[in-house]
Amino acid sequence: MSNKDKKAGKHESRPQRGAVWTTWLVLMMIHGVGAILLANATLHPQYANNRNLILTSLAIAAVLQIISVIGLWKWRLWGLYMFVAVVFIQMAAHMVLTASVYVGFYDAIPLMITGYLINYNQKIKHFS
Repeated sequence: MSNKDKKAGKHESRPQRGAVWTTWLVLMMIHGVGAILLANATLHPQYANNRNLILTSLAIAAVLQIISVIGLWKWRLWGLYMFVAVVFIQMAAHMVLTASVYVGFYDAIPLMITGYLINYNQKIKHFS
């Protein structure tokens, strides 16, 4: 926005999120907490010695996920990049904890839905 536009009182219009995108962002915040609960519920006995380290990494990933969702809420590109990184951290930790590839697919679902919602109606152009 140029100085002329600022003096004339013209404001940048903020992109509209819509009900689906807003709901999805709230669900992703809840998913961060659910990741820790899933790790506790499905701990594989073989990896019990690594439990504290992995649960700590999941707790950190959950906090980073909430921070990334705040970035997505504000249309920041770093929020998108952080969310992708957090999903991969959660996938790795859950697969180590449960020794199941299906849990990796479970963790990939939010990433796929987020990608679809961003691609739908070209929302990527709103990120800065």
